Amino acid sequence: MILSTAKEDLLLAINGAEETLQIILARREEDEDSYSLLQAIKLVVPGRSVNFLIPSIRDSLKLFGYDAGEISRIAITAGPGSFTGLRLTFAAAAGISAGSGCPVASLDYLPILAKSAALISGIPVWAVTHSRRMQVYLQGFEAITANGPLTTITSPLPVSVQEAADVIISHKQKQAVLIGSGLFKNKAFFDEFLAAHSQYSAMPEIFNVPSDQCLLDAATQAEYSDTMPMPMYLRGSDAEENLEAITSKRGISIETAKERLKDITPR
Repeated sequence: MILSTAKEDLLLAINGAEETLQIILARREEDEDSYSLLQAIKLVVPGRSVNFLIPSIRDSLKLFGYDAGEISRIAITAGPGSFTGLRLTFAAAAGISAGSGCPVASLDYLPILAKSAALISGIPVWAVTHSRRMQVYLQGFEAITANGPLTTITSPLPVSVQEAADVIISHKQKQAVLIGSGLFKNKAFFDEFLAAHSQYSAMPEIFNVPSDQCLLDAATQAEYSDTMPMPMYLRGSDAEENLEAITSKRGISIETAKERLKDITPR
């Protein structure tokens, strides 16, 4: 067992934006040192991350002789992504931070996802992730070389698959690659799109999950604060859109429901 020391900086990074839950534990001895990866966990648990998140963090810490009070900083992906996944990871980070006093940083998810594809392809990248049926989150990035920073083409956008295709085409690129869960959740649409536009191609499915190193790099470079950040919600939740149907089943008015929710739902 590796024992902890007081001077160590212990970093916990969590990505719960999509179906694959990622947990990274890393440490460094001194501020000028680079973080060394201790463990990287990937769990494909769609809709069930609540059962795995805290136990996995606990087990990872225990394996290396730590407890939650020794975490120095926590980085969490802020989205866009799954409402449930984001709320769970933010709640976990808030709880650990409250107990240990460590600062927290939020990370934009789509740049982390796009980084590996940008480095390998050497051409512009469009990250297309699943939002709901026939809807995606979209963000474009310029080509990069070596380990340079990603330059965005667009801000993250909540769009329909057709709107995503229109945005991509509007930039008139000679070549670009597409990545993300949105391609595979809407396979028929994007297969047809790629067949009709030979300047675009899809990266293999392995690129649908951020690499451990890209997630760790983003966490290392993030700005940490004692103030808890907010998730990146780009669209209304399914529950909000179905609020009237839900309230009618519970026998309360929609006005009453909105009044009860106004102070707990971020806007």
